[in-house]
Amino acid sequence: MFNSWITSHLDLIKFVPYFLSVGVIFFFVIGWRYGKFVIRNAKGPIISHSIVSAIFGLSALVLGFTFSNAANHFGDRISNIRSQAASLEQVYISTAYLNAHDRAEVQSSLRELLKLRLQEFQSARTMEDLDANLQLVITQLQKVNEQITLAILRAPSNTKELADKILRPQIANLVDVINVGILNAKNHPPSIVQQFLFALLCVGALLSGYAMAIEKEEDLLLTGIYLALTGYALFIIFSLEFPNQLFNYDAVNSDLLRLQSVMQ
Repeated sequence: MFNSWITSHLDLIKFVPYFLSVGVIFFFVIGWRYGKFVIRNAKGPIISHSIVSAIFGLSALVLGFTFSNAANHFGDRISNIRSQAASLEQVYISTAYLNAHDRAEVQSSLRELLKLRLQEFQSARTMEDLDANLQLVITQLQKVNEQITLAILRAPSNTKELADKILRPQIANLVDVINVGILNAKNHPPSIVQQFLFALLCVGALLSGYAMAIEKEEDLLLTGIYLALTGYALFIIFSLEFPNQLFNYDAVNSDLLRLQSVMQ
């Protein structure tokens, strides 16, 4: 259900970390209120510290796993973006081996390919929108591949061998890295992992509020720090998993934007 909601509301993903943080705070307050109730209506309440420690330990384990997984996915995406920019630039430069007419057409198609690549997430509100944008990139990439393949056959005799041995492998590499990027765009861990993490954080917040009330250790500073760090951890995880929705657009696509200014 959670995964279905995300795929239907890509434009609202940026609000998810805040919603989950509010949920954690809500459970913390519930635990605190219940602890107060227990103090008023029972004698000598006892907290099972071993069970509480086990739950916190499990929460830390899942949090670390989720964070590490998200960081790896983010690193793969940024590395692929840099590879796409480098590959596009190499192909653009190597069009110098083609005749003047073909060079102008291929360079125009490469600029359009870059433009479509940068627009993949900008107008995507649902997964269907993203699929449509990705299909535009695939179609334009195929067009560029066909143009270059035919243009190499018509290249001037003095540069034809260079075009065949340099430009042909470069366009093959460009096709590969963009296809990897298309796969990465929809590659996310099973939503059940995030659901389990959220459940553990809520239970941990509930127990923290309960323990704070029972033991009469109501330190507002430490409470605020705990809740703020929990919310920030959720924000970081979702930012790493959905950089195009939560990170600054120019920062994520800086290499492609730099290349676009060069290719104008």
